Amino acid sequence: MGANRATAQEYPTKPVQLIVPFAAGGAADIIGRTIAEKLSQTWGQQVVVENRGGAGSNIGINAAAKSAPDGYTLVLASIAVAVNPWLFKSMPYDPVKDLTPLTLALETPNVVLVPPSSRIKNVKDLIAFAKEKAASGGATYGSAGVGSSLHLAAEVFRQKANVEMTHVPYRGSSPALTDLMAGRIDLMFDNASTALPQVQGGSLRAIAVTTKERIAALPDVPTISESGLPGFELANWWAIFGPGQMPPALAERISGDIRKVLADPDVQKRFADVSGRVIASSPQELATHLAQESAKWKQIVDTAGIRGSQ
Repeated sequence: MGANRATAQEYPTKPVQLIVPFAAGGAADIIGRTIAEKLSQTWGQQVVVENRGGAGSNIGINAAAKSAPDGYTLVLASIAVAVNPWLFKSMPYDPVKDLTPLTLALETPNVVLVPPSSRIKNVKDLIAFAKEKAASGGATYGSAGVGSSLHLAAEVFRQKANVEMTHVPYRGSSPALTDLMAGRIDLMFDNASTALPQVQGGSLRAIAVTTKERIAALPDVPTISESGLPGFELANWWAIFGPGQMPPALAERISGDIRKVLADPDVQKRFADVSGRVIASSPQELATHLAQESAKWKQIVDTAGIRGSQ
């Protein structure tokens, strides 16, 4: 244990890599770079963000899982780390055995979007519309791809509302939003951070948010729970992990430093601007959260019969 404590006290003595397992420019990239910038200042060592997307984030997470457990490779994972084991027939890593939980950083809401010309003005309208269109497959909804958080959010809604909806997967949320604005699909669940400019600019209408409470950026948009589906609550979440088998003292040291960064007023403001709610959990709390989320998503994925591409 003495060696572990010494390592934790001296860390870091060289640059640290933070893998973001998604393409540059999206919500994950904004979150990762915000944390990396402040950690660089805290540690006096550069924290370098590496975007390594693909396979529903499995490629980037696996790269971190297979790295040395010395604290010099970390990964920012999303809800996908709890979902992918149930989507993919084979996984290159085990989220429990091959990753060390550090902190549940924050959660971000999704919003339900329709074109401004749509007759769907609220959740009750959406449910009625989907039932009306049931014979032809129900309402059509776009997503960033099979098994994406956007796909899963819509699937949870479909199950709880007991309606038919047809999934139209895209390669990323941008082309889906383009088709939604043009009225080629009926609706979409999207991250609030990327949807806000379209909603505020009038090119899309937000009819509900997926979280327990309304969000400050869209105070007049009700939650799904208060719109006819009581108890509906869903948020994407973002957490930082290290490779499996990290020394406990080192994991606690890194977790504590990240939590201090998340408490920084500048960081909190940046995340609030994209409707993110900072959580900053302990490693043990993240481990518990992952176990609970994994059980929840197994049931949802199995019920829906969703399967990933590999």
